[in-house]
Amino acid sequence: MLEDNAGQGLDETSYPVDVRLDSGWGQLTSMLEPEEGQPPEPPPKWSSNHHQVSRSRARNVVIFGESGSGKSSVINAIAGQELSETSGDAAGCTFRYQCYNVNLAGQTFRLFDTAGLDEAAQGTVPPAKAEENLKSLLRELMSTSDGIGLLVYCVRSTRLRRALIKNYNIFYSAICRKKVPIVVVVTGLENHAYTMDSWWDTNWNEFRIHGMHFEDHACVTTLRKDLDIPDVFTQRITESSETLRMLIVNNCSEWAIDDSWFRLSFADVRNMISDRRSERTLPPTLIICDSTQKDEVEIAYCIKGTVQTCVAHIGGVVYRVHRVPQPEFDPKSTSNVEGRPEADLLVYYACEDEPSAARQKFKIFCAAYRGNMVPVIVVVKGLNDSKDAHRWVEEHIAERGAGRPFSTFAPARDLEDNSAKRAAEQELQELIQSSCLIRSEGRGGGTQKSGFVKLFGRWL
Repeated sequence: MLEDNAGQGLDETSYPVDVRLDSGWGQLTSMLEPEEGQPPEPPPKWSSNHHQVSRSRARNVVIFGESGSGKSSVINAIAGQELSETSGDAAGCTFRYQCYNVNLAGQTFRLFDTAGLDEAAQGTVPPAKAEENLKSLLRELMSTSDGIGLLVYCVRSTRLRRALIKNYNIFYSAICRKKVPIVVVVTGLENHAYTMDSWWDTNWNEFRIHGMHFEDHACVTTLRKDLDIPDVFTQRITESSETLRMLIVNNCSEWAIDDSWFRLSFADVRNMISDRRSERTLPPTLIICDSTQKDEVEIAYCIKGTVQTCVAHIGGVVYRVHRVPQPEFDPKSTSNVEGRPEADLLVYYACEDEPSAARQKFKIFCAAYRGNMVPVIVVVKGLNDSKDAHRWVEEHIAERGAGRPFSTFAPARDLEDNSAKRAAEQELQELIQSSCLIRSEGRGGGTQKSGFVKLFGRWL
């Protein structure tokens, strides 16, 4: 249950002042170590300083959510002017979108005001219109700007509903392949007690319990400024606009989608909508590449052999695991080589003391196993801290336009500190669970699937 303390008293003394956007400032937020029971510190942002170039095209930012979640008002608050009509908030028009260009910190962002799935689930959207909207949205994202840079999920500060989870999976997993950051904007907090951001301190774990993980968040009001409203609301409106702009600038990345993206994304959206229970017939597939790991293992007492494919329990979840060697460079190879398994998640191990060839090896691996369309975890061996792993990956692995890789660490085997090993194991298990693509497998019949085929059948 998400708590909403609307109607309680306001703390008028705890608002940030003189918050400005400047492309030369770099990281615009500072983070303190969380206290016990507080939300975890957000992961470091992908600054991509070594990839900064003059940009002539806009970055796509997809803002989505149910009707009434305040998407249009959020866009107006970011722009500082009335760009988007707020009445109805695209109600009844699933996947319908409108685009608005805004300039923040010297960069142009293209904001997509996109309707979520809530109305379609109730049968209020004409099938032909929903088909047209989704087709248009995917093609527009393919043809404009520099791919997709950020997902912004707008929700109201009320009870967590099933539609929130489905929309999260449709946009983050099916459409964006978990290759770009996702942030959440919680609206309707003008009457929240204390600071608006204190809502997150109380409710953040509710999202995690339901499998929704976010790079960052903003707790805001989308009220319009008016001469007749009290000063405390005016302060909150100003604070919300500044917070939203910082949210966009600090978290936007770069992911250049390719020709296979339309087909893959549409297929996953189809399966998610047709399978209301969001269940899978098969466990998710992991492809793991660790060239330093010995091929021969002790399968049982006095039995040694090589294990390339197995079913494994990781963090209480069953996965199909394929261990693969480091691919060799082949100019004729493609990411869709016959016989290679199709992954829901790639896990790639790199050595901290071998940085020189790391980017090229990683690039070859991603080309061989569709790393541009599948989330990737990079595990840096020989480090004892996730922040160090993040910095190492950004310096030696990350490439502009390749999407955001997840990163974590694996301490040296001879490290005497067992707590670091346990922390690394726990972090990797949690990262695997949160980073894996969500795919509802089609079950080959039934009224749900046949109804969806009527809706989208002639696309397939």
